[in-house]
Amino acid sequence: MLLVGCTLPEPPPRNLPTLPAVLDIIPAPTLDIDATATAYASVVRPSPTAAALYTVQPGDTLSGLAERFNTTVEVLAAANGITDPNSIQPGHTLIIPSLLRTPVPATATPTLSTP
Repeated sequence: MLLVGCTLPEPPPRNLPTLPAVLDIIPAPTLDIDATATAYASVVRPSPTAAALYTVQPGDTLSGLAERFNTTVEVLAAANGITDPNSIQPGHTLIIPSLLRTPVPATATPTLSTP
């Protein structure tokens, strides 16, 4: 069917204008300038390997394990989140810090040097 004298609407433009992307990045406020992702990423955090793990056997005590692995009860308890040194049970897996390749730092507080 052909219509004479009718006008067709204009087709929409093919290239629509777009606005430029504008990102305002505002750093999060911190109380400590050293508390940045970069500072925390640079802190050495040892991860336990199979060589640094020990499965508690029947008759094991934390003090006996500390002596066996040349460390202290306090270090073993801190590394494993143990509050009662008498609470270890056979089958528990313990991290032995003295067997880690990278020693656990006394404090894990990152520091940044300024030029």
